[in-house]
Amino acid sequence: MKYTSKDLAVIIPTKDRPKQMRKHLQSLLDQQCELGRIIVVASGKNIEDIVLGFNDQLHVEYYSSEPGQIRQRNMGISKLDERTKLVACMDDDVTYNEDAVNEIIRFWNSVEPDTAGVGFKIINMSAIKHNWFRGFLGFSSAKPGQVLKSGLCTPIHNAEKNIRVQWLNGGSTVWRQDILMANSLQEINTSRACNEDLIFSYPLGKKYPLYVCSDAKVEIEEMLYINEQLINKNTKELYIYSGRERCLWNLYFVMINEDLSVNKFILRQLIYCMAQMFKGAIYFDKKRYFTTFGFIKGLFMSSRTLLGLQTVDEFKIEFIDSLE
Repeated sequence: MKYTSKDLAVIIPTKDRPKQMRKHLQSLLDQQCELGRIIVVASGKNIEDIVLGFNDQLHVEYYSSEPGQIRQRNMGISKLDERTKLVACMDDDVTYNEDAVNEIIRFWNSVEPDTAGVGFKIINMSAIKHNWFRGFLGFSSAKPGQVLKSGLCTPIHNAEKNIRVQWLNGGSTVWRQDILMANSLQEINTSRACNEDLIFSYPLGKKYPLYVCSDAKVEIEEMLYINEQLINKNTKELYIYSGRERCLWNLYFVMINEDLSVNKFILRQLIYCMAQMFKGAIYFDKKRYFTTFGFIKGLFMSSRTLLGLQTVDEFKIEFIDSLE
C-alpha cells in the first residue's frame, strides 16, 4: 500500500516541559502537510491549554498519565484505531527540519512491505568516531546502526545515506502500527528507562527490516543521563547514580538477548572504567571518577547474576525495578 502523511499518528510523551512541547507542535505545523492524529500524553503539570491551542490547525489530542515514558507511550498506543497506519514515537524535545515528515513518508513508500520501523536522522548529535583500536577492542564498528556482541550499539544519527540498521531510537522513529500494537513495551517502574529503545527495537530488527532515512532530518535538545530528582544537583551522587544505572541497564539488555555475550560486556565495562580513570587523571575531571565508581558499583551489585546465582528475572526485580 501507499502511505500519505494523513496515515501518520504522532505520539509524544512529555513531563513538565511546556516550552519544548510548544516548539514541537509548532514544528509539526510548519511541515506544511496534513497529518493524522497527534497524541500528547502528559504527566506533571497540566499543559492542556498549550496543546489544544493548536487544535484549529492540527488534529491534537491531550491525555494525562502517571509519570513514566513507557507508560505514557503505551497509553498513546492504546488510543490508536484503524485510521492510523504509521505511528511516530517522538520525544518532546524534537524539532523537524523542513519537509522531514514528507521525506519519511516517501521513504516508507520505497521500502519492503514488511519493514517495521524507519528512524529520522538526528543531525545535531555528535558521535564517537570509529578507529581500528576501538574496533579491535569491540568498542565500535565502521558500520552504523549495529549491536555488537558486548551490547554496545553503534550510532545511527547523522547517517550520510539511507541505511538498514539493527536498532532504532526510541524517541525519533516511525513504526508500522500493527507491529507497534503487537509489541508494546513492558512497563518498568523506574523514572527513566535507559536502553528502552534497544530493548524494544533490537529483537524486532531480527525479524523485520529497520532503516534510518537520511533525508528526514530532526534536531533534539541535549540528552542527559541523569535521574530527574538529581537534575539540579551537580554532586558526586548524581554521577555515581548515572554510572550505576547505565551499567545495570546495559547488563540487563545483554542478558535478555542470547546472541549477545555477558563476558564481552564485562570486558568492555572494565576497559571503559580504566580508560575513564586515565582520562580523569589527565584532565583533572572528578566527574569521570564518580561515574566510573558508579559503573564499578553496578558490576559488584550484579555479581550474583554474573556468577549464575541469580536469574535474569530475579535481577530485574532486585535492581532494574528498584531504580528510583
